[in-house]
Amino acid sequence: MTRAKQWLRWPIGCGRAAALATVLAVAGVAGCTKSNEQVAAAALADPAVRALLSKIPADTPYAFISFGGPSARAMIEKIYKSMSPAMERLWPLLDQMPMDQEWGPLAKAILVEFRAAMKEGGIDRTGIDMDGRAAVYGIGGLPAVRWSLKDPQALRDLLGRVQQAGNVTLQVCKLGDAEYWCGGVGEIKFAAAIVSDEFVMGLAPASMADKVFELLFGKTVPERSLADSPKLRDLLTTWQLGKHNVGYVDGRVIVEAILGEGDPLNKEVLAAVVPKVVEEWPRMTQVCKDEFRGLAAIAPMVVLGTETIDANGFEGVFGVELRSDLAQDFKSLRASVPGLSREVRGEAMFALGGGFDVGKAIEWALRKGQEVSKSPYQCPELAELNQFAAKIGQDTSAIPKWVPGLRGGSLVLTDIKMAGFLPSTITAHAVLAAADPRAVVEAIKAETPMIASYEFSDDGAVKTLPDGTVPFVNGIAYGAKAGTGIVVAIGPGSEGTVSKLLSAPEVKDPPLGLFAYDMARIMSQLEPVLGMTGQPELTAVFDIYKVFGPAGYEMYAEDRGLVFKVGMTLR
Repeated sequence: MTRAKQWLRWPIGCGRAAALATVLAVAGVAGCTKSNEQVAAAALADPAVRALLSKIPADTPYAFISFGGPSARAMIEKIYKSMSPAMERLWPLLDQMPMDQEWGPLAKAILVEFRAAMKEGGIDRTGIDMDGRAAVYGIGGLPAVRWSLKDPQALRDLLGRVQQAGNVTLQVCKLGDAEYWCGGVGEIKFAAAIVSDEFVMGLAPASMADKVFELLFGKTVPERSLADSPKLRDLLTTWQLGKHNVGYVDGRVIVEAILGEGDPLNKEVLAAVVPKVVEEWPRMTQVCKDEFRGLAAIAPMVVLGTETIDANGFEGVFGVELRSDLAQDFKSLRASVPGLSREVRGEAMFALGGGFDVGKAIEWALRKGQEVSKSPYQCPELAELNQFAAKIGQDTSAIPKWVPGLRGGSLVLTDIKMAGFLPSTITAHAVLAAADPRAVVEAIKAETPMIASYEFSDDGAVKTLPDGTVPFVNGIAYGAKAGTGIVVAIGPGSEGTVSKLLSAPEVKDPPLGLFAYDMARIMSQLEPVLGMTGQPELTAVFDIYKVFGPAGYEMYAEDRGLVFKVGMTLR
């Protein structure tokens, strides 16, 4: 198989995998289930959703589609209700802001409308349907927005109030017999309009304004739309979305436009925005096109969406689809770090960590560098990739022998209590996962002689330091275990924490990375400190954040690629 053909092995979507179901099941990589397909089918069968999708080009480079429903409203109204008291304390300060600049009255007019929208039931005052369908997508590469309206006249009234109070007049243009608000900067034109029960807005190259805006306003329809394409069905099924929304960026579509091929509208918009790109098209060889397409096939799609959303918060997913062999490579790099799992998000005040086999990662990088060096890119525009690959592995002797044995680590702040500007109690722990913790400690001692006198063993025994050894930090315990790593904990119960982590079982599906925080708990400890400054308005600002509870991001390696699980709990 030639290099170009190898690069073109794109992942097969669930919708096209039916004929291979038996093979996939035997291989253990089938990710499509009947329930996923049913959810996808139900979402796309909605007549209102199909009407929305029929206005979006099938080969749009990116799109975010909201299927509507009351779930988002519950979360937004809860956030607004919680923020309202703090915002009311801040409005007098905002009213005192100097408004003698040109845009001062307009800024104030917008703030007035925002204040009204934050009150109970105030969102409906805007005319926007918070339970309705919406889309952000590209016409060519330039953004367009569609948002269903509950009351088109209410939005017109809002815009009228803003113009009058802000002492501005929106410019009005015409497209045939239709009027729309317009503007622009340089060669990029802007348009916004209320079309039937939708608010639409978008950008277009000046030379193509009428053609693009006719699509935006629905005067013309795409030759092929997302309603006709299997792309969304495949995404919804593979990524188990469809209840709320889905979004994606299609790298293959973008690359085709850059190469001067693919969707005609994408090419035309790109040429109008970046005229110099047209000069490269005749000079682009077939070899270069194949190699660029191969690069796009490495990570062909970025996908995001919401899995659950209600008054208690949301859970979502952000994924980078990877070519199947690379996805398996990343799965092989996973490593378990004691105590590092998704549960940390709900327990910690702050946490940061990741687990991956450093030795395997080094070997993988060396192997990939060698593969490119043996079969370098032929396209001149990719010469730098050849040079980069050649540098990989030129000299690995500088890597300390203990480094390949590292498996990741974590830093977790479980609790903190403030006494004035200083903490009175800190409960936290740090983990360095390593195959040979003794080698790591010896390397640290060589650079930090002051810890050479501390007792060390890698048999899992827990040791403590006298209070006062480290200023402001009490209850320090530590321990190490061969094949597991090193754990240091501080605060009440630190000895038990070290013992528990050193004996913890391996996590079955360990995250490659994790970041978690609890904003409400953090702000509750900062509030007394802010009060000591004598500026209560600062406390009001931080009150806004108290509705936001445990939140976080975890990155996993799966058959479909790199998957980021994101979420937030509201208090």
